[in-house]
Amino acid sequence: VRREAAGAALFERVVTTGSLVLRQVGGDRAGGMSAHRFLASAHVTPEEILKTAGKRTAAACAGRRIVAVQDTTEINFSGRHRGRRGLGPAGDGKTPGFFCHAMIAVDIDDEALLGVVHAHIWTRSTKPLTARRSRAIEEKESIRWIEPNLHPIFLSVFRHPSFGSAGSRARRLRAIFSAPLHN
Repeated sequence: VRREAAGAALFERVVTTGSLVLRQVGGDRAGGMSAHRFLASAHVTPEEILKTAGKRTAAACAGRRIVAVQDTTEINFSGRHRGRRGLGPAGDGKTPGFFCHAMIAVDIDDEALLGVVHAHIWTRSTKPLTARRSRAIEEKESIRWIEPNLHPIFLSVFRHPSFGSAGSRARRLRAIFSAPLHN
């Protein structure tokens, strides 16, 4: 519960300041160090952050007409990658970076952003891939368009007549929305 409260406070500071620079988010050196210690904790993982955010989003969606929007973002560190670890080739195949495919919930009536439903963060391997047609869907990056629609938060909140989904490839994945639910 303390971690969740600390994470919520940090998130509010990010929104308030409009910054991701920890010293700015923290307000001063002590606040910046506090934010750094929180994020460096072994107990604070991307999965935990997303799970907590997803629960908050689900609660915010209650009783609303929702659309879920998803897209992929490339974060590259061209010229700023020295000393950074864990990066792979970005969109051009050379520049170090990573990718994030997120699904967010938006209220249809007032267009309010309610929060993140799901996010998949990954780096590309530097190893050559096998031919696209010979790989299973789970081995392709395009799985990112399907995974959010099968996520427990999505299934518990958004399988409702007042829900819609939008994304660059939504039409190709229409079958996923009509698939039977697994209990």
